Amino acid sequence: MKITCLTAQDASVHSMFRPFALKMEERRIPSIVINVFKCYYTQIMQGSQGKTGEDEILPVAEGEVPPYESLEPYIEAGRAALKHTVVIKLNGGLGTSMGLERAKSLIPVKDGHTFLDIIVRQAKVLRKKYKSPLPLVFMNSFKTHRDTMLKVEGLDNADTGIPLAFVQHMYPKIMEADLSPADWPQNPELEWNPPGHGDVYTALVTSGLLSKLLRHGYRYAFLSNSDNLGAVMDSRLLGYVAKERLPFLMEVARRTPQDRKGGHLARLKDTKRLTLREQAQCPDGEMEYFADIDKHRYFNTNSLWVDLEVLERVFVENLMMPLDLILNPKTLDPRDPESPPVLQVETAMGSAISAFENARAVLVPRTRFAPVKTTQDLLLVMSDCFVRTRLETIEQNPERTTPLPSVALDQKYYKKIDMFQERFPRGAPSLLGCERLEVHGDVRFGRGVKCLGSVRVINRARKQLKVPDNARLEGEVILE
Repeated sequence: MKITCLTAQDASVHSMFRPFALKMEERRIPSIVINVFKCYYTQIMQGSQGKTGEDEILPVAEGEVPPYESLEPYIEAGRAALKHTVVIKLNGGLGTSMGLERAKSLIPVKDGHTFLDIIVRQAKVLRKKYKSPLPLVFMNSFKTHRDTMLKVEGLDNADTGIPLAFVQHMYPKIMEADLSPADWPQNPELEWNPPGHGDVYTALVTSGLLSKLLRHGYRYAFLSNSDNLGAVMDSRLLGYVAKERLPFLMEVARRTPQDRKGGHLARLKDTKRLTLREQAQCPDGEMEYFADIDKHRYFNTNSLWVDLEVLERVFVENLMMPLDLILNPKTLDPRDPESPPVLQVETAMGSAISAFENARAVLVPRTRFAPVKTTQDLLLVMSDCFVRTRLETIEQNPERTTPLPSVALDQKYYKKIDMFQERFPRGAPSLLGCERLEVHGDVRFGRGVKCLGSVRVINRARKQLKVPDNARLEGEVILE
């Protein structure tokens, strides 16, 4: 992977970047971070859109990705490596797609418990199960740190010496019109954006956490999203990394029609290394290739295993973690579509896979992947299609032997979390026997509602109507 950085000879780029450097210095952002942002800004100035074309990659063959079930022989090696392992939860997401302006992990998701509640329970159960301290560390953003730490007050990593959290950095938004720093005096905080979870590597270095982990004898890290409650410590995956001396392991799942938009695994034609291509990196006119689930059959679950010693070496050699640029066009105020268009520089944690020699991927079961990105995802996880296990994971109900139902909620009434919660005040309906649920119009669901087969609920009135308690819904249901 080639990362083009700023050179002293490029006077025009240097001049354009100077206001960004000063702005970041005013916020006391570390020089390493400023230099990383400078590299990406240079690429933008040189016309890069952060795209990876179909002609630059090769599909990953089925035999190249071992299935989780084949790794049972590595369990004992994993148990031996537990004392050298740390768990890192990416907790910078605000849930803006659900209308949130605070940590998404504070949403109640199962049996009244929030994501954070369940993550903390997972940590305690796994420490007891494995008889290991297993430090848990949150990577928060500048917008989620305070709420998160207040919520987990009382949790600690005992006498390991490992802190409970570190904070990712922030990048200045770039005005699309002239590539200058965004300026928004009425709300200066909107001039900045989180740089994506790819910042985890830089933040580990600048926070001093990476060096502290290595000093305390921690060799491996398991990283996953806080909104994926199926992703927990696993001794066979850890053992695979430790025994095979893998520098980097990505958990992938088989793509289905519902996963067409998820970042997929591929190989770079020039180096033959594994790479990750996100939807934002797909060139215009090539979405049919990106969405071809038979050609590109694996998607990244964003659960990763990393050898921290190799991570430090790669970072030092490159003076950064070489990650692909993701250029995300937005409006300066995300709530105001009339505000000026800006570019957000972001990176994905999984794109580090091509920075490591001998990086691997493993095909994991869907039990390790239960993310919540929208209120429709949330309804599924809240429902009886998912259950809490004794390890406090959230997994698909074993009684559900067919694919999960598709859910389509009227976005006018259910897109935002407060609107959603108002219309499901007694929890989710039973979806265990449901194939598809569509809701059109303003509908409030009572307690104990059961959906069977393909259900289409339509409210034709101009006011909110209620599905009564204990109702049994099948086929088309008209409310008037």
